Amino acid sequence: MSDFLQGFSMVANVSTVFWCAFGSVLGIILGALPGLTATMGIALVIPISYNLPNTATGIGLLLAVYCGAVCGASIPAILLGIPGNPNAIATTDDGQEMTRKGLAGQALGGAIIASMIGGLGSEVFLIFFSPLIAHMTLAFGPAEKTTLALVGIVIIAAVSGKDILKGLLMGALGFIFAFLGKDPVSGVVRIPFAALLRQTPLANGFDLTSTLIGLYGVSQVFGELPNLRKPQNTNIASNIGHIFPPLKKILSMWKIILSSLGIGTLIGAIPGTGASIAVFMARNAACGIAKASDGKLDMPGSGCLEGVFAPEVANNAVTGGALIPALALGIPGDSATAVLIGALMINGIAPGFALFSQNMPLVYSIFVTLFISNIFMGLFQLAGVHLYPKVLLISQRVLMPIVLILSFIGSYALAGSSISTGLFNIGTALFMGLVGYTMKKHDYPVAPIVLGLILGGMFEEQFRKAMKLGRGTLERFYTSPICWVFFLMSVAIVASQIISHIKANKKVPHA
Repeated sequence: MSDFLQGFSMVANVSTVFWCAFGSVLGIILGALPGLTATMGIALVIPISYNLPNTATGIGLLLAVYCGAVCGASIPAILLGIPGNPNAIATTDDGQEMTRKGLAGQALGGAIIASMIGGLGSEVFLIFFSPLIAHMTLAFGPAEKTTLALVGIVIIAAVSGKDILKGLLMGALGFIFAFLGKDPVSGVVRIPFAALLRQTPLANGFDLTSTLIGLYGVSQVFGELPNLRKPQNTNIASNIGHIFPPLKKILSMWKIILSSLGIGTLIGAIPGTGASIAVFMARNAACGIAKASDGKLDMPGSGCLEGVFAPEVANNAVTGGALIPALALGIPGDSATAVLIGALMINGIAPGFALFSQNMPLVYSIFVTLFISNIFMGLFQLAGVHLYPKVLLISQRVLMPIVLILSFIGSYALAGSSISTGLFNIGTALFMGLVGYTMKKHDYPVAPIVLGLILGGMFEEQFRKAMKLGRGTLERFYTSPICWVFFLMSVAIVASQIISHIKANKKVPHA
């Protein structure tokens, strides 16, 4: 108890509260702007955090930026169909469909509530179960990560809409993009005309964030070009409806909330995975829960709160989950926590079991600042709910060029001081924008491309490591209980999709 009180006293001051509030606002803004990620935001404020009065306040600033950016990404996803970062990809479909129905406010309000549930819920896991979950994640070697990626690959079929073949083709295209660049094991450059282009940024492959900006942001601009001369619709933003979903509706989604919370926390606690996988797994689980509800719950994908709650709970639960290996083992759960670990080390703190055994007051101060950050995240988001839909009142002739400029600025900023890499990232965003526009125009889903790009590199790298450790055999795959769990999950997902399509075909009347 004395450790907790000492940790609480470290952050119970005006300075900590102010910097947590500042970090939340900054994070929300960064999350809402295409390409400006939580990782970038944390890196930008590290110099500020280092010069704050105490370490706990500096960490509070970093955590506030982290939480705000994850939640803020839902704003453009819901209002414009452009996710601020990969975490909000799965929110886009239902969020924008609700906006089209005049329910932008309810979608934003639902996303905020879901974000707070995910953030605070995962913190409960972080506080009470971090030693256990940290021990569990030690069991995830290359073979286990390979089969986890396999689960994600199978989910491609589930996010492909009515035409699974088109979805699988787009997933394969994502894999092709993922394999461009350097071989993860040998370092050999795998690009066309490697002898000529090996010294160019293409040798490192396509940047994920620039690809995402292109597929969702730039392609959206291209798609809106034919509509620039049409009259502006001024009714969508005004018909925002109720901000807070009915309490009865939220309670009816308790299974989806708990499922998404568990998935987000567990995936976040597995180093090297991240929210991009968690949101699709949560959405897929929500579809199964909705199917089994006998019509009591709406099906994600139809423009409903279920499709917003599931990914938003999951991606914010990842924040707490990712801190488990970061704090307990010194292993980053994702890129953002990797920067956080760097910030801790700059401040003279070595993450790991020694942190828990020798500096518990600081650990408790981190828990308290994470709680404060999640509260501020929700408050500042709620304060702007009535303002965010006003974005839709801006003329498309003004908004689309702004989106395009911000997309290019975000892509360029990712390169840091490298001009050539910055220009390459802009080119990547433009190229992927053309790809995304072409695919959307011919009714090919875009999400499987991103999922294939994310999972392709992870699957290849971990599979080859597992084969190397197994001396060229698959022994590690069929002797690991965790691998068998993931194998069975993959089979279950495929089986459910097949059964679903068989049932759907039976309902179609024959001529």
